[in-house]
Amino acid sequence: MLKFLRMLVGAIFVVPVLVVTYIFYPVILLLRKAGARTFADSLMWTVLRFLARWIMFFFGANMHIVGKENIPQGSGKYCVIGNHTSMFDIVALLCPAGLRLSFVGKIEIKKLPIIRGWFRLIDAVYIDRKNPRQSLKAIIDGSRMIEAGHAMSIFPEGTRSTDGRIHEFKAGSFKMASRVGGIIVPVVCKGTRTVFEDGHSLLRRPVYLEFLPHISTEGMSEEELRELPVKVQNMIQDAYDRLPPIKGLIVNPHEAEA
Repeated sequence: MLKFLRMLVGAIFVVPVLVVTYIFYPVILLLRKAGARTFADSLMWTVLRFLARWIMFFFGANMHIVGKENIPQGSGKYCVIGNHTSMFDIVALLCPAGLRLSFVGKIEIKKLPIIRGWFRLIDAVYIDRKNPRQSLKAIIDGSRMIEAGHAMSIFPEGTRSTDGRIHEFKAGSFKMASRVGGIIVPVVCKGTRTVFEDGHSLLRRPVYLEFLPHISTEGMSEEELRELPVKVQNMIQDAYDRLPPIKGLIVNPHEAEA
């Protein structure tokens, strides 16, 4: 019952704003066609950041951004890689000032009204987990965007964790950055499940995003590239465990399994 009330309150305040702010979608398209790409993108990210913060606030998230000095600013060959426990991880990653990301999202997003429009504007790449050939194409497309200086983000677990734990990072996700010598920015997402999937309370819940030191893949040996997924996963797991505990959320999966 409390989860239903939480979702109802969130929807009442969020859905109308999503609809109203969508008037900027055609405006941004027209500005781009007119050659005002820089202004169009600035407007787009202002709207998206406002929407993301509005959504997180009215669904009961109290955002905490840690490691701000590690947040990429401006263009660059960056790939933000993090753990994935909630549909709200992407929303949270749109909140930090100065961070302009595109995402590798599941193909089902194309069926969502309004959301698919914004994903189109940020040049999102879609991946179909049931189609290995299409998945490979998505990684290649993402690599080309990174090489062009367009920061990307991917969740290497492949799908959302349903138990709140961090699962194995798939090596294929890292090739999006490593094949073009890109820079990996590890990020820890913690608490987003208590806002949406496990939101069984009307109290405001803390949500943490912690950006960790960058890792350049330029010049890495084959052995280093093989070890990279485990290295990044361990970095994220260690940082996840150090962050403050959140009521109703598994904090240390190793202790929970004992």
